Amino acid sequence: MTIQIVDSVENRSFDNYVTIKLNDSLYLFHLVYLRDNCTGKESFHGETHQRLIDIFNDIDLEKDLNGTVVVEGDELVVKWFDGHISRFTERWLLNHAYYPEKNVINNKAVKLPNRITWCKQEFNELKQASDHFKNDYNHINDDSTKKIIFNEIYQYGFTLIDNVPVSLDATKEVSELISIIRPTHYDTGVWDFTSDLSKKDTAYTSLAIDMHTDGNYWYETPGLQLFHLLLHDGQGGETRICDVAHILKLIKDKANEDESWQETLEILTKQPIEFHQSGESENVFIENRYPILQVDKDGELIQCRWNTSDRTSMLKGTKYPVNEIYRAMARFNDLINDTDNYVRFPLAPGTILVFDNWRVLHARTAFNGKRRLCGSYLTRDDFLARYRSLLFNREQWLESV
Repeated sequence: MTIQIVDSVENRSFDNYVTIKLNDSLYLFHLVYLRDNCTGKESFHGETHQRLIDIFNDIDLEKDLNGTVVVEGDELVVKWFDGHISRFTERWLLNHAYYPEKNVINNKAVKLPNRITWCKQEFNELKQASDHFKNDYNHINDDSTKKIIFNEIYQYGFTLIDNVPVSLDATKEVSELISIIRPTHYDTGVWDFTSDLSKKDTAYTSLAIDMHTDGNYWYETPGLQLFHLLLHDGQGGETRICDVAHILKLIKDKANEDESWQETLEILTKQPIEFHQSGESENVFIENRYPILQVDKDGELIQCRWNTSDRTSMLKGTKYPVNEIYRAMARFNDLINDTDNYVRFPLAPGTILVFDNWRVLHARTAFNGKRRLCGSYLTRDDFLARYRSLLFNREQWLESV
């Protein structure tokens, strides 16, 4: 593999570029990009992996983006007119090529696995036919078990961990293995509560709670949640969970066949809904900038925000007729409460449930007796950072950024 310079343009500031040939494919690099991403020791810190030169403040962008581009051995070298020299290996150029798109090589070595959606039937098949969701607390520090735990949370939106000591300490240990515990006004660490209304939220009662995600009234909603039942001497209190990524697929299928469902999909993904938490006199939270289903450019689920108990009464200045907003919400509600789309099971002392609060809705049936539940909110960014470290060789990852 050798680098061949095919074309270059200089003395046009931001428009300067060089076109090279590598592996019989052409790649264009703008000189501003090469100056910004110089890999030399003066420009890039080898240990922190951060830039040392800020091109927006340290150089003259009108004058210092000019230079002579040559090939020396297996490196592309830019000899800038201000005296600086930048060198780029063939491997670096291939890993960082961005144009033309048809020649760009995607770095599949650091791609996260595909997410796997599920309904009740698929959930039962997974649980019965394989070792899914059967993680043992006694092996959580083994790299193999840890990787399975993180994989299941990412791919399926949840996992279960068995044989956990029935204690706050063990719950905290599992929480901190997965991510960083996020403090909130409910508790600054692992929370531990019963139905005593110590916090003015229906979670602190024995009432049934319908399908929901937590923290919709926060800008920074919890990324993950962890539940561990410590005690229940009564009846009821069963948990239901539902995969919203699966629900979104159902809505898309209906929208492809029915024009009214097209409007439903548009409302669910574009109309902001307002949520609040006003039970505590000293803390009032509200968030009104996001739709129920936030999706990416490909229409895939990023985040669900849904809790009909916490919706405010305000629907002023909406993008869509109010009756159509209610029709869309009713259809969404019907799907998430369809028995084909959720699973129901009792929590048990010694078993921890961890789930993606951006993807998996949860609910609780009414109960009687004393029921003590502990758990935690976990940060999403730290979970993903640890997950990447489990999946990828560090050198592979560094070559992709």
